[in-house]
Amino acid sequence: MRRAYLYTLLIVVCWGIGPPTNKALLLARGPGAQLSPLQVAFWAIVVGWVALLALMVARDRVRRFGDLAPRGWLVLAAMGFFGWSSYPVALNFAFVRMPLPDALLINYLHPVFVVVFQGTVFGAIVRPITGWEQRPDYQRRPAPARLALALGLCLLGVAIIATNGQLTSLAGIRSAWGALAALYAAFAWGVYSNLGRFVPVRPGRDARGLSDVHAFLSMTFGLAMLAAILTLTHQVRSASGLSASFYLGPSGPVHLPAWWLIAVLGLGVYCGSYTLWLYALELGGRFGEAHKLPPLTYLAPAVAVTLGWLMLHEPFGPAFWTGAALIVAGNAANVWRPAGVGLSPSRERS
Repeated sequence: MRRAYLYTLLIVVCWGIGPPTNKALLLARGPGAQLSPLQVAFWAIVVGWVALLALMVARDRVRRFGDLAPRGWLVLAAMGFFGWSSYPVALNFAFVRMPLPDALLINYLHPVFVVVFQGTVFGAIVRPITGWEQRPDYQRRPAPARLALALGLCLLGVAIIATNGQLTSLAGIRSAWGALAALYAAFAWGVYSNLGRFVPVRPGRDARGLSDVHAFLSMTFGLAMLAAILTLTHQVRSASGLSASFYLGPSGPVHLPAWWLIAVLGLGVYCGSYTLWLYALELGGRFGEAHKLPPLTYLAPAVAVTLGWLMLHEPFGPAFWTGAALIVAGNAANVWRPAGVGLSPSRERS
């Protein structure tokens, strides 16, 4: 379990760097053009896909593709849609519509969704489609009433951040669409993180140690979806000639080529941390403690918000701290366990 914690902390660093880098790319300018949320996601994932493909070939992991059952490819296509296609685009859209701290904090409801979808209902929906049964484990899950309280507090925090404290104006503000996009991104990440537990393999094949295979193949499906949408909407264009600005002290902004930042996203976030996240969850699942990892990722927004403030001069909205306190309280209710309550067998096989 120590390795799972170590990998999660490394993931936190990568995820903390990702949002300000994404926002900088969305603000990048060139001769009469800029990148859309869809284009930023596409080019960064292209870089990550090429890097991960090289790694798969070098480690002779391509042969493990044959271990997957036919239904496994359907699960990976769904993972591609939620984790690699809609998630990054929705989050980038939120970054365009809202200040970085607000969009990021709303998106970091995803540990709640990850824990929620580790329950019995998600498995009951997915198993008839995949036909996949895994070994039972022992996991601590929040009681329904406590989980409802946690979600209620978190959603109230989201609404306060989205409306700058004016809840009655939620339906009419520009940032409402950004808040909904960030909330959807959190939902999509919860689905993606849990679908990896239900990828069936062929009879007699070992289902363990396939996290990198799941990540690569789902990335391939997601990339194909993004490419199709870009083609149909006539948005295919290069990032050449675009530059992004960072503030690195009192000397003023530093302008960096957009391709440099795309490489950072592709290699550090999409190739490295996404794959490592599935592996960390797999390790945690072997010990029946995968539910302990999602709350640790709440260190990432602290890193990202700090970097956004230092490097992009992103402001904190007046209602940011109120919403943040409610979301923290909601997640605390989600992971808190009364004294004397031990682990109990989960009815969920994972």
